[in-house]
Amino acid sequence: MITKYSRISLFVGTPGLLLQVVCIIILNRMAINALGQNGFPSPLLAVGLEGGILAGNILLIIGLSYYAKAKGYTAYLGLVGVLSCIGLVILALLPDKTKNLQ
Repeated sequence: MITKYSRISLFVGTPGLLLQVVCIIILNRMAINALGQNGFPSPLLAVGLEGGILAGNILLIIGLSYYAKAKGYTAYLGLVGVLSCIGLVILALLPDKTKNLQ
């Protein structure tokens, strides 16, 4: 594995995944609380959380692109990040093409 790309992947992809998960959890809790009330406490907050989910997904895709490059694949394989955690598992299960080069 190419360590340069692996480090970049870790520094970009991890915050993206965390941002995505935290925003989803908060948004779901707001939706559950809104069922007994007259709706969301603030529609602007809901839009902001959805923006956080999108930003997290973009960061995760970039991070997984670097992870794919670290394993010797094309960066376009990082688009499996659209699948979030499933995409991460798919990339993690792929064999490392750079193992024989080192």
